[in-house]
Amino acid sequence: MSSTTLAPPRSAVLRAAGLRHRPALLTLLTVMGAISLALLLHGWYLHNGLDATGAASCDPATEACLLKYKQFQRQYGDGLLALDTVVYVLGGAFGAFLGGPLLAREFEHGTVRFAWTQGAGRTRWTAGGLVVGGAVLAVVGALFGLLLRWWSEPLVIRAGGFSPDLFVQAPPVLVGRVLVAFGVAALAGAVLRRTVVAVGVGLAASVALPFLAHAVRSHYMTPLEESVHTLKSMALDDRWVLNVWFSDPAGNRISTGDFYSRGSDYTQLQSLVRDGGYTAHEVYQPANRFWPFQLIEFGWTTLLAVALCAAAVWWVRRRAF
Repeated sequence: MSSTTLAPPRSAVLRAAGLRHRPALLTLLTVMGAISLALLLHGWYLHNGLDATGAASCDPATEACLLKYKQFQRQYGDGLLALDTVVYVLGGAFGAFLGGPLLAREFEHGTVRFAWTQGAGRTRWTAGGLVVGGAVLAVVGALFGLLLRWWSEPLVIRAGGFSPDLFVQAPPVLVGRVLVAFGVAALAGAVLRRTVVAVGVGLAASVALPFLAHAVRSHYMTPLEESVHTLKSMALDDRWVLNVWFSDPAGNRISTGDFYSRGSDYTQLQSLVRDGGYTAHEVYQPANRFWPFQLIEFGWTTLLAVALCAAAVWWVRRRAF
């Protein structure tokens, strides 16, 4: 008499994946919870400082507001930029630390063949772990991004939301970045079968991705251009200035170096664009494109993460023996 082994339902596979990776998930939640508590306390301190110095309610374009912000930095901003750098690196690292051991650890411990013979098969077993890990990361990353967005408001006041370090901390882009690091680490774990190496590859991806994204970000939408007759910054609306070029009184385009060679100091150059017929042309992305840009970047990074996870499943199914 022959017997047929029925595959367990998808819900059972997902529950099993959750139980299998519960220690890693709990560790992730504990670490992120501790960091979130520290950011909450520090953010409360920073926002109180902004209110106390008046930097939170003044017009950022005025000289008086600049002085208030400098006072805030002196009194409350010690180590703020350094801490921002640490958070910038940590933001995407969680995906690597969860994705690296996901498949590599089972290869290292030799438990994969036992797991694949438990009815679910290697494909569903691998996919279940990736789905559970990715879903938890997406939710936790979104919540962590909301906290980072609130915490980094003092930096946004001066640097603007399009600042590369701050742009990647907003929830949509942060989630996409974390998922890409997770997918890269999981795929590396399946191929290389070494947990430490897989985590390292994921960390490298989480650090490199923002540079790649920043290189293409300005092309998400066609930039606008504005002609101005002043050398003072036009970024009163938190716009992202991509380029500035100049034209002479006849309307001919001249290089930036050529323009600056026509005056000995700032006063002379300012008079050229104010009264001498020269024009400055500012190429920029307006501030109201911040959230559309966030969603565009979230879209392509999430698709990349899904492709990486699909590649990991394919490798386990076809190449892992």
